[in-house]
Amino acid sequence: MKKAFINMVRILLKTALAVSLFVCMWFFLTPLFRTHHNTEGDSFRRIPDHSIDVIALGSSHIQYAFEPAVFYTETGYYSYVMGSQCQPMSITYYMLEEVLKTQSPEVAVIDVFTMLPASEVCYAEGNFYVAIDEMTGNNRMEAAETVPDNQLKLQYKYDLLMNHGNWKEINLNNIQEILNNENQDIDYNYEMGYVRQDPIIIRPTPLVTYDRKNLVSLSDKEKKEIDDIVSLCSEHGIVPIFIKTPFICDQENTDKLYAIWDYLEEKNIHYIDYIQKAEELSWYLDMDGDTWHNTSWGAEIITRNLAEYAESNNLIHNHTIQNEMEKLYQSMRKITAKSLMNKSNFNVYDLLRYASKYPCAVAVRYQGWYSDLITEAENDLLQGLGTSHNFIHNNEDYYGFFRDGKLVNENNEAFSVSFAGSEIALTYYEILIDGVSQDPEQGELEIYFMADNLEWLNAIGINYASQWFWENSCDGYDCIMTCGW
Repeated sequence: MKKAFINMVRILLKTALAVSLFVCMWFFLTPLFRTHHNTEGDSFRRIPDHSIDVIALGSSHIQYAFEPAVFYTETGYYSYVMGSQCQPMSITYYMLEEVLKTQSPEVAVIDVFTMLPASEVCYAEGNFYVAIDEMTGNNRMEAAETVPDNQLKLQYKYDLLMNHGNWKEINLNNIQEILNNENQDIDYNYEMGYVRQDPIIIRPTPLVTYDRKNLVSLSDKEKKEIDDIVSLCSEHGIVPIFIKTPFICDQENTDKLYAIWDYLEEKNIHYIDYIQKAEELSWYLDMDGDTWHNTSWGAEIITRNLAEYAESNNLIHNHTIQNEMEKLYQSMRKITAKSLMNKSNFNVYDLLRYASKYPCAVAVRYQGWYSDLITEAENDLLQGLGTSHNFIHNNEDYYGFFRDGKLVNENNEAFSVSFAGSEIALTYYEILIDGVSQDPEQGELEIYFMADNLEWLNAIGINYASQWFWENSCDGYDCIMTCGW
């Protein structure tokens, strides 16, 4: 009997040792086989701890619609987008848990696309894993538990099962190369998780919207997914704002969206429907977004409105300025300025507004006897560049050069300035860069918008005799394109 007991103990010890060795090997080997590792989570974890004020979560809809550089420009606060393609709401909960390991945001912006019927196209093999692969430790395992398919769940939890075939891509003769699969040199995501898409079609197409037709309800599972996120936010002092970014939304998806808003309203939770607000915000298909995703122009509109919402509701209180973050955001703002102000954009109203906020240079040449054509709103935009000159009541010619929303030089006589290694000459008839005009249609008003290093340039010439560019009239020009964006 005693001998049998000892043998049993030995078997148990050997089994425990084998299991331990297996687990240890699994733990250490798995990262070595992640040759196609999603590094977004690693980039996020490089951000200084407890620096992020606002976190944006959800599917690719939020990745393309929330731009941290715009939010920073409007508020001075730091934000980051922890999105992933087709990110289910159940996974969003774990993504927020991952964020809370290193950050303590005060606001969470959450897109609800994957609660809509349209998201059914998302649930293909791999979409869950894209998000799970941004996570670490137990959080990664718990997130994998939400995968409906049991076989996939096992692969995602113990992803050596899924990645073991990658040995074919590994140089087994180079030990250092194998080790580098685990210790990859991950840099910052210099767009803070935002995915940029610049407009291709410059055509303002109104977004078709629907009123509620059928009363639908959320399932218990869907309610729990929302409740779990709200509870996690409450536990950590985070204000959640649920949103739906603009996209082509039919009647079925509209009815479901209203059901989500009804439930959030019952709970007294913040939400914003940007589909219904598209017309109010002058957000258009083609220029500002495609079927699902925002362009950089559309992202500026949505993010600016979210910034106004956060400010007006006093949602952020504990912002701390950090030098490392300031450097990152200043670099991002230059990228954003190029997207917003390059020569594809000829909406002078938006260009003047952007120029007062984003890093760029602006040269203005104006023949003053046309002052009776300028409205108060247009005068305000021109003054927003940094001048006190009144373009309505002062009929003198005007020449001005501005940089980063501040006046560099102005006069009622022509002058030249040195800029980025070039000479910018503001003459009576035209603006010249190193003796060359960049504007084929010089008019009575001419404005050059330029990058700090002249990487991009947008020359706008307005001839009042044939082309009314200002909103006080649309004669001689396409009213939709210039007087009603």
